Amino acid sequence: MSLNYREALAYIYSFTDYERGDKYTRDRNENLLREIALLELLGNPHHQYTNTLIAGTKGKGSTAAYIERVLREAGVRTGLYTQPDLHTFRERTQVNGRLISEEDVGELIPEIRAAVEQIQTQQQFESFITYEIGTALAFLHFARQNVQHAVIEVGIGGRLDATNVTHPLVSVISSISYDHTHILGNTLAKIATEKAGIIKLGGWVVTSAQSPEALLAIAAIAQQREAQLVRIGSADGDPAQAEVDTGQLPSLSYRYRPNWQRPHGQSFTVWTPNHVYKDLETPLLGMYQTENATLAMATLELLRERGYVWDEETLRKGMKAVHWPARIQTIGHNPTIIVDGAHNTDSMYKLLQALRSTFSSHRLIIVLSMNRDKDLTGIIQLLADIDSVVLTRIKNPRAARIEEMESLFAEYAPNVMVHRADTTEKAMDLALDLAERSDLICATGSLYLAGEALRWGAAHGDKTAAFEIEGVDH
Repeated sequence: MSLNYREALAYIYSFTDYERGDKYTRDRNENLLREIALLELLGNPHHQYTNTLIAGTKGKGSTAAYIERVLREAGVRTGLYTQPDLHTFRERTQVNGRLISEEDVGELIPEIRAAVEQIQTQQQFESFITYEIGTALAFLHFARQNVQHAVIEVGIGGRLDATNVTHPLVSVISSISYDHTHILGNTLAKIATEKAGIIKLGGWVVTSAQSPEALLAIAAIAQQREAQLVRIGSADGDPAQAEVDTGQLPSLSYRYRPNWQRPHGQSFTVWTPNHVYKDLETPLLGMYQTENATLAMATLELLRERGYVWDEETLRKGMKAVHWPARIQTIGHNPTIIVDGAHNTDSMYKLLQALRSTFSSHRLIIVLSMNRDKDLTGIIQLLADIDSVVLTRIKNPRAARIEEMESLFAEYAPNVMVHRADTTEKAMDLALDLAERSDLICATGSLYLAGEALRWGAAHGDKTAAFEIEGVDH
C-alpha cells in the first residue's frame, strides 16, 4: 500500500540523519554490508543500468551535472543522484532532468520499508541511516524508470559510502581538500585514500586532484587494483610535475585553459589526447568550473569507448545547457546578488577569486552562516578584506552560533563591518538595505544557507530561482 509523500518523508527521516546534526558514532564498516543486504532484497536494482561514480571534496556535484547533461543531450536516458538538496528531498533523485515525483516516493518507500524491517528482525546490523534509505530509493527508482546510465555522487568519503556498492564504468575523483576531517582523516593523503576507495579492480579512474600528496595516495590505490589512472589539470603547469618526472605519477592527459569569464558564463579550451576543443562555453562561473567541466569531458570520452556515443556538437550543447543551482548563481541586480554554497576554506578562497575577477562592484557584502564543524577560523580569515558581513543562523542543528562567528571576526577580521540577523530572510533584507546599486551581495557559507537565500530570491522576484523550487521540505 502506497503512502502519501509526507508519510514517506517522515519514514525516511525517522532514521539517524547525519546531515541534520547527529554525531557520527556508529561502525562505518557495516555501511556497505547493510546497503548490499537491502538492495538484494529489492532485487539489486543498481545492476540494471550502468553508472559513473564521483567522489571528491569539491566539484563532484557540478561534474555530475556536466556528465549527465551531455549524455542526456546524446539521447541517453539518465539518472542523477546527488546530495544534499536545497529545497526538497526529491532533488536528490532525477531521471532525464526531472525530479522524482511525490507519488513515486510514496509508492517505493513501502517496498523499502518492508525490506528494512526484514533485515532489522535478523539483528545482524546496526540501524540504517537516512542517507542509506535515500540511496536505495534512488537506485530502485532508476531501475523502475528504465534508466540506461546513472551518474552518482558519493556522499562522504567513498570507501564506505553506501553508493560504493555499485560497479561504475568510470570512477571519478574531483578536487581534494580538507573537509569532514573527523570522519575521513586530517591529512590530504588520508582523505584521498578514503575517496580512492571507489576505484574498482581493473577499472578506470579519472581525477582532477592537484596536490601531490593526494595524487600519490590515489595512484597507490589505483596500482593496487590494477586500474588505469587518468589525470586532468591546468595547461599552465602541473603541481605534481616532480612526481611525474620520477615516475610516481602519470602526466596530465587532459589540460584546460580559461579564455574569458563574464557574469553570464565563461569560455575555455581543452586539450585531450586526440583533440583540441576550442572555445567551449558553460554558464557556470569560477575557474574551478573549467576544471570540473574538463574532468567531466575526460569521463565522457571513456564512456564513449564503452558505447555511450556523443559528438562534439552534443558536447558543446550539453556544456552550454548545464545548470547547477547555488554555484555563483545570480538572483538580483542593482545591487548584484549572488548565492553560492561554498562551505570550506578551499571553496571560499575560490569563490572570492571568482567574485573579484567576474563582477565589478563598489563594495562586497557577505551574508554568512556556517556549520559549526567547519573551519570557521580559516574561512573568516579569508573574509578579512571584505567590506561588510551580515551574520545569521541557518535552520539546521549543526549551525554555528552567531556569537561565535562575531567573536572570530573581532579576532581575525577586525576591519570588517559586522551586522547580524536572526534568520536568513532578515539577513538578506538587511544586506539589501545596506547595499548601494553598485555593490555586490553574496550569500554563502553553507548549502543550507544557499537554499534559504534562493527561496528569499524567489519571493523577491527572481524567476529562475522560483522556477527551480519544486516544493520545500525543510
